[in-house]
Parts: sequence; structure tokens; C-alpha cells
Amino acid sequence: MKRFVVCKTCGARVSGLLDSPVALDFITKAEQELLSGGEYGNGDNGNVYISTSDKHHLSYHQDQNRLIGCCGPSPYGLPNLVCICKSEIGREVTDCCTAHYVMLYKERIAIREDNTGLLEKVVSLPVAEDLKSQYEILINFGEIEIVLNALKM
Repeated sequence: MKRFVVCKTCGARVSGLLDSPVALDFITKAEQELLSGGEYGNGDNGNVYISTSDKHHLSYHQDQNRLIGCCGPSPYGLPNLVCICKSEIGREVTDCCTAHYVMLYKERIAIREDNTGLLEKVVSLPVAEDLKSQYEILINFGEIEIVLNALKM
């Protein structure tokens, strides 16, 4: 069963589909992705870590000072990622000499499960992203029958 991360403010999905959590290894992953796509980890502080490739509906903060680092955003400073609702939700780190990751703040997110597998099917459809988003909204509002009928499943 796949999992995904949502914004607590608006309910939008902010990660790709994820498998079970894995152990985090910051030491041996310097200048590399901390996690592969589809993996996530839980930090000691309760924050959730995902691969930079698993960002979904996240954009950089308009304050460019939050993106400062030697070769990319450093692990220090204010949130530099915002949800589509403009909630400051996490920090992307891609600086040299550090692992590369997205850290999502525990108080701003929730982890959900794709119990039916329907979201996984929708995400993999060979259709336009806006149509996938429409199906996803219907799923979030419990309108699964409408999506099933549209997909003729």
C-alpha cells in the first residue's frame, strides 16, 4: 500500500506516492540524494524526509534569502518550500557537503494511505496532469464512484 504526504492547511498532496519508511543515513550520502524516489524517512524530531524528486505541488518561497547556500539551499534557515495554498511547509536542501532531500515539517503535514490503490492508478494514467488533479480532488472528497465510472474500472 502506498502512502503520500498532504498539507494540513489545504489537504493538497505534496509528495509523490511513497513506500514504507526507510532509515535515514545523512553521513554517507553527502552530495547525493538522501532517499530514492518513492522512499521516505522519519527524523528524530518527527519531520518527514522525502527525495527532491518526490516534491508535488510545492514551489520555492518568494524570499530568495531562504534559498541561500554554497551550491544550493543549506539545511539551515527558514522554510523555503510552500504549498499551493502558500503554507510554509518545509525545506529543500541541495547544498554541497550535505545529503540532498526535502524535509517536511511534522506540524504542517499528515501522511495518508492509498487504501484502495485508486490514487496510484490515477497518478500513472497517460492523461494530462490537470485531469489527474481533477480525479485526485474527487478521490479526496470521497467521490470514488465518479472516478471509477470515468475510468470504467
